Amino acid sequence: MQSRFATLALLALTLTSVPTHAQTRGILNQPAPSWQVDRWHNVAKTEQAPDIIDYHGRVVFLYGFQSWCPGCHSQGFPTLTKLIDDYDQADDVAFVAIQTTFEGFETNNAAAARQTARRYKLDIPVAHSGSNGKRSQVMTDYRTGGTPWTVIIDKKGIVRYNDFHVTVERAHEIIDELRVVDVPRPPKLETLPKSRGGQDRIAKRFPPTRFDALYGTHESGGVAIEEPKAPAKATLYRWWTDSCPYCVATLPALETLHEKYADDGLRIVAVYHPKPPREINHAEVVAAARKRGFNGEVAIDQNWTNLRRAYLSAGGRRATSVSFLVDGRGFTRFLHPGPVFHPSDDPAEAQQDADYKLVEQAVASVLSVAMKPEEPETEFPIKPKADPNDNQ
Repeated sequence: MQSRFATLALLALTLTSVPTHAQTRGILNQPAPSWQVDRWHNVAKTEQAPDIIDYHGRVVFLYGFQSWCPGCHSQGFPTLTKLIDDYDQADDVAFVAIQTTFEGFETNNAAAARQTARRYKLDIPVAHSGSNGKRSQVMTDYRTGGTPWTVIIDKKGIVRYNDFHVTVERAHEIIDELRVVDVPRPPKLETLPKSRGGQDRIAKRFPPTRFDALYGTHESGGVAIEEPKAPAKATLYRWWTDSCPYCVATLPALETLHEKYADDGLRIVAVYHPKPPREINHAEVVAAARKRGFNGEVAIDQNWTNLRRAYLSAGGRRATSVSFLVDGRGFTRFLHPGPVFHPSDDPAEAQQDADYKLVEQAVASVLSVAMKPEEPETEFPIKPKADPNDNQ
């Protein structure tokens, strides 16, 4: 009995926790939320910030820590480094550490996360989340209860373990069981060079659209419709105007993508923004899109409200004919800054053809990792083991 109380007292001293409130800690059997973290260590400045969708097809061990947390150093990091060594040759297992700060913001900051990564000689992505008195969004989204915290995510991106410190042995059991499932890894989603512009929007949440009007596909009669309540697996938004030759050249390419991928879950919206912003005849805009070879949905952004909110507000944009590829969770996965892309065999249009291939590759990649609604993820495949310290 004394041994048990001593163990509980030790845990109380080493684990840093937050009040439970009414909500259950640790989401389970749900898609892992996006990390939405910009400050990373061990990630090249030329690379996009990592996110959970980049790890589809791999088991992910996500470790949450705070630099001042005693339990993180006495238990969490030794476990993490041991597991990294154990799975060093496993290309289907990945490790990510995020400092999920909810207290001591001046101490548990981005610099401290970087120093901690160096202390343990970590060569995995290490990030910081939470600052200026606002607790970590990662912590909120995953409903973690403190630090050290462990989340294990399966190859389909479903959270399968979400709790305080896990032992090396137990982690092996869970990871090895999840590795058995064969989930093909999608091709790497290649983005454009930062010098092309607009790449800062990738992995950011795409703002909700508030178009002046939205018209359905030619097949549906092209009548005014409402924004769908359920998001598509992938949505490609392209801003265009009939006075722009680059836009006119791109519309048939949008139709090609629509014909090829609509049945797989791709939605394409050609967003018309008049130059200069002004009131326009909607019927004439829809007719112009059809005349130029696009039969998909047409939206009206009359005063550029959506364009400014999604793209122009950051400044430094070279063109307004931008294309956003947004995944089913509402995050931008690919951005083409304009002005034009389309398939071509003409050597003089090699750039347009290369850009089109990148857009299509991104579409295929995003669709390949999208959760299928006919395959609900509700069963937890790992049998939890009883904690010897729990009341029996």
